[in-house]
Amino acid sequence: MPELGIAWREGWSWLGGSLLTAAISANLIWFFHRSRSETLISLAARVESSPFSPWLFQILHLLYYLGVPFAALVWGHDAIVGLILGLKRLYLPVPESNVLGTDIATNWSNWAQDIGWGVAIGVGSWVLLALGWWAYRRVLATAGEQSTIAREPGSSWLLLREATYHEVHWAFYRNAPALAVGTYWGAWIGLALVMIEASLNPAWRRGLADPQQAPGQLMRGALGIVSTILFLLTQNLWLALIVHWGVSWGLHGLGCSLPLSNHQPHRDGLWLDPGAHHPGSDKTSATQSSA
Repeated sequence: MPELGIAWREGWSWLGGSLLTAAISANLIWFFHRSRSETLISLAARVESSPFSPWLFQILHLLYYLGVPFAALVWGHDAIVGLILGLKRLYLPVPESNVLGTDIATNWSNWAQDIGWGVAIGVGSWVLLALGWWAYRRVLATAGEQSTIAREPGSSWLLLREATYHEVHWAFYRNAPALAVGTYWGAWIGLALVMIEASLNPAWRRGLADPQQAPGQLMRGALGIVSTILFLLTQNLWLALIVHWGVSWGLHGLGCSLPLSNHQPHRDGLWLDPGAHHPGSDKTSATQSSA
């Protein structure tokens, strides 16, 4: 068991470092935006107005969401297990391959079953979330808080980027708990850690009280639950990414066609706040990293 013990320690070290980085960076950004010090306000304004800041923050997002899990997978001494992460292989009938025909058939059968689960869960989750959105919209309309302000449509590639970031991030947070207590409970503990990470972000907490931002944050949390259920059924990260993308794209389209709230529209659309990241962002709302 020494190798497993090393994997546990390495896995929790990488996960703890990621969680700590997210909490510190989100609170620092919040502090800079809420500071009464003219020096700090001026510094934050200069950083945000820099022509390089959008690229810098996107690089930080890329390094955090994808770079950290990749580094743990490559240099983490088994801190990341590819199977638990959901890196399921697809065997192809390549000539002179060492993979047997029966193995290819079994692999394709497993993928077909996974795709079936993905379609069922994806469609079912979209219907439930759409009904939730419709009910929420009716409540706001009854309260007189709805307007007809339109949203600019979001890019499908932008939603794909967000799906990739979050699915890899969630899979990364499932890995160490799954090594410690098994796949089932590890998956739910990983989701709980993601929720804790989000709750440590003051901008995310404040967003829950905003009728425009709260739906996106709650929908992101719901997609976290969908991702966890899909992982337990398939352990297929690639499929989870596609389902996440499809559901978020559908919800984004629904949100644009049925807008709510009298706030100014987000540049990237209503649903799931595509600009919400940590660590770092070029505006306050971008610090709201939803679950």
